[in-house]
Amino acid sequence: MRRVSKADGEPMTTVSQLLYVDHLVRVTCTVTPGSALIRITGELDKTNSAEVLRTLERTRGIDHPLVLDVRQVGFTDVTAVRALAAFAERAGAPIRDTPHQMRRLIRLMRLRPFGEPENPSS
Repeated sequence: MRRVSKADGEPMTTVSQLLYVDHLVRVTCTVTPGSALIRITGELDKTNSAEVLRTLERTRGIDHPLVLDVRQVGFTDVTAVRALAAFAERAGAPIRDTPHQMRRLIRLMRLRPFGEPENPSS
């Protein structure tokens, strides 16, 4: 845990925790008073996407808005993209900083890009 001072001088607590790790991927959560940032780092594929999804589902119990950061995901397959999209929709959690390879796969799958609102006119 690390403490950071707010502008008004009151202490603000930021807590980071490792939620899941295997030989390909690492999932961490940093909780601040305003949000919970879930960072996914490494590779997501059919061998670990179910366990990562279970881990993400457990974060829904956190009493803060969730945000998923996938900027450090170096590889993802179709299974993982579907799992992330399903979680984001159920949890109302935006996914930010989508890497190029993942954006390309999302486009090929004809899914709405992560981090973009639905277009009501489509």
